[in-house]
Amino acid sequence: MSSDSSVSSHGSEISAWKESVVGKTSVLRGRMDGRQITLLDQSIRPYLPPQYPNYPRDTKVGDVAVDAVLPPAAHLVYFPSHTAEPELAPDGYHADEAPPPPFVQRVWAGGLIEFYPSNPLRVGHLAAQTKQIEAVDIKERAGANPLVFVALLLDMHNEAGLCVRERRDLAYMVPTNLQRKIVSYNKQPDFSHAITPSEILLFRYSALSWNSHRIHYDAPYACGIESHPGLLVHGPLTCTLLLQLLQSHMPAGMALKSFDYRAISPLYCGQSLSLNGRWIACDDASETSRCELWVTNNEGGISMKGVATLVRL
Repeated sequence: MSSDSSVSSHGSEISAWKESVVGKTSVLRGRMDGRQITLLDQSIRPYLPPQYPNYPRDTKVGDVAVDAVLPPAAHLVYFPSHTAEPELAPDGYHADEAPPPPFVQRVWAGGLIEFYPSNPLRVGHLAAQTKQIEAVDIKERAGANPLVFVALLLDMHNEAGLCVRERRDLAYMVPTNLQRKIVSYNKQPDFSHAITPSEILLFRYSALSWNSHRIHYDAPYACGIESHPGLLVHGPLTCTLLLQLLQSHMPAGMALKSFDYRAISPLYCGQSLSLNGRWIACDDASETSRCELWVTNNEGGISMKGVATLVRL
């Protein structure tokens, strides 16, 4: 199917779906449970540098203590959707964020996460997440089927106001055999950390984030239906690992303000990867710093790349 015929055949359906979903808002509320962040910490800490900071603990139960600040991107394992299995798409992901067929294969394309260091999410505190589909766009591609981009806006509030704002981009496509792009990146990191994600890590992150997208835990589906060479490492997990790498090298008195990133090519379970960081700017006048973060895969290609902005507390 050519790009032009695909758009002409399905453009009206996408437009009708766009009209029905853009701007609709849903709200999820919950308490920032200490057990949840404790389990996330147990899952990712073996994949982080030894200097990764420890959290204060509740001496009675061993969980991360009440009032502890949640680390960057930890919000991704909170606010689970109230979606029953029959309401999911065949790939196990949220059907309400998916355009109509044939655009049924999806990838996490990137996003922008803004943090409010003066009002962070804290363990034990009540919070709410407001989510809406902000935009739906069709991107035509020469010689290939188009992509449908779905942009989500998610705001996390506590009693004092806004804590985290996330703009998340999902890309949907006609089922295809995704080929990994090997895009080299020749910058030298100031710090890096090599890991090999396991099936256990992927399973635990899927469970913690209430993410039933089958490409992360169902090998027959990932390989046989979507034609991947193995289980895919979650985009949000990769983002989380990069930000925790930064936490391991955070300058004293600084805090993360934002992370603007793009996913470039997939990472696979059981294949080595390198988490990397490089300081690129420091503005003494505004008391801000910027750090470039990226992941390279086992073939030396870049898989995710972004820029973190830090501010002085």
